[in-house]
Amino acid sequence: MTTDKKLDKFEKLVSNKPSNFLSKFADYKKDQKWLDKSSEIAVNVLEALRNKNLSQKDLAEKLEISAQQVSKIVKGQQNLTLETISKLETALEISLMDILSYKPVDEIKVTSTQIKAVHKSLTEQLVSTESKHNYSNNFKQQVNSMTVVYSKNELKYSIAG
Repeated sequence: MTTDKKLDKFEKLVSNKPSNFLSKFADYKKDQKWLDKSSEIAVNVLEALRNKNLSQKDLAEKLEISAQQVSKIVKGQQNLTLETISKLETALEISLMDILSYKPVDEIKVTSTQIKAVHKSLTEQLVSTESKHNYSNNFKQQVNSMTVVYSKNELKYSIAG
């Protein structure tokens, strides 16, 4: 193909209209958080259907909605209301959401800082204990997670090995 033919072909492909990519991207970014949550719910619904040997049609009948609506739910394309989530939980006998109690942002930040301090302190203690007792590298690999629970102004933690 000659250069002139390639240029002609390229000009036919190029549109004179401005791209709307940026506006679509802005919409996507705006909706990303609920889309992520909706996808998580979709995965859980699909897993529950599989575990209970139910079809999407069975779920539609239980919820008294159309099969198309269930299809949107399991594709993560539906901005679900709390009412719909509650109906899904009842129909599938599962929990999809936990509502956490109210905490001011400042309190959450303080808790996060406290958790980091506790984690650092425990890590230093473990390294110190390991060097004192000459534990093997296996010890480092076994102690690899820490559970932190914050409730009623009290910070509790435990190490899982």
